[in-house]
Amino acid sequence: MTTHSSKYKIFLSALVCGALMTAPALSAADEKYPSGPITMVVPYPAGGSSDTIARVLSGPIGEQLGVQVVVENVGGATGSIAANKVLNAKADGGYFFQGSANELILPPLTNSAIRFTPDQFQNLHPINTSNLVLLVKQDLPVRSIDDFVKLAKERASSTPLTYGTVGVGSLYHLVAERMAQTIKAPLIHAPYRGSAPAMQDLAGGQIDFTIQSFSKSMKDMEKDGRYKIIAIFSKDKPGVQQEYASISDHELFKDFEYTTGSRYYVKTGTPDHIVQKLNQAIANALQDPKVVATLEGDGRTVSKPTSVPEAKDLYLDEIKTYEKIIKETGFKHTN
Repeated sequence: MTTHSSKYKIFLSALVCGALMTAPALSAADEKYPSGPITMVVPYPAGGSSDTIARVLSGPIGEQLGVQVVVENVGGATGSIAANKVLNAKADGGYFFQGSANELILPPLTNSAIRFTPDQFQNLHPINTSNLVLLVKQDLPVRSIDDFVKLAKERASSTPLTYGTVGVGSLYHLVAERMAQTIKAPLIHAPYRGSAPAMQDLAGGQIDFTIQSFSKSMKDMEKDGRYKIIAIFSKDKPGVQQEYASISDHELFKDFEYTTGSRYYVKTGTPDHIVQKLNQAIANALQDPKVVATLEGDGRTVSKPTSVPEAKDLYLDEIKTYEKIIKETGFKHTN
């Protein structure tokens, strides 16, 4: 006959054996990810600055993970279509998102039609910081910020200046709205699916100006007479931008210091071991000399290795920063 005591001992033994059998299984699961190709979702069409960064980093990140990283361009709705694609997938690291506050913070805070919230994403690792730049079409009669302000005021009551951005509620849109408030002259917004089509229309003369993330290729386009570079939205300018004025040097725009930055994100709820593995792969890829040379040569500041907790804190700080910008502009998207 089996006593209660012996039954209890058998039960404890079973628990211990189960725990010992489970531990290696968890370790194996850690090693299994990723078991095949994973997808990097880029929220803009091919050819723009976001796509350029993706093409530079997808290979090195894939090498770190031992699998192919497929770049998928999903443009539209200021990145919200791409964001929803990631949210509709499983939180298993099969998809990760390359983006910024333009797609994951500003739209949910300014547009009631956006159904996701910033906290549905987790920041894996920052990629780079980049200055904003003011570009005008070639035949616009301006060469400086003074000229730009004067022309905007002159055309206020007849044909206001038009500008293109990557979408409604983007940082570029909010900065331009703040410029309009500062100048006290209307500026007409034309939203695009990404930076590439906006730049094409600027070169074609369909819009008067645009605000974009700086890229070295813009200097070549300026030399070819496609458009003109008027100012950089920061006093802290890398060497490739030194020849251009800082917009904050102008008395009207003293506090116009704006930068943007790309980050990698996953859907919140992705297992910690997957988050850690992606974080480490990205950190290692960003230390690749070829990656650093390419991104810095394009006028970007490459991010240093960042831990998962540090990346989380960075994201929370960004949300607070953009809440402040929204409050300053009073911007709210009306559907």
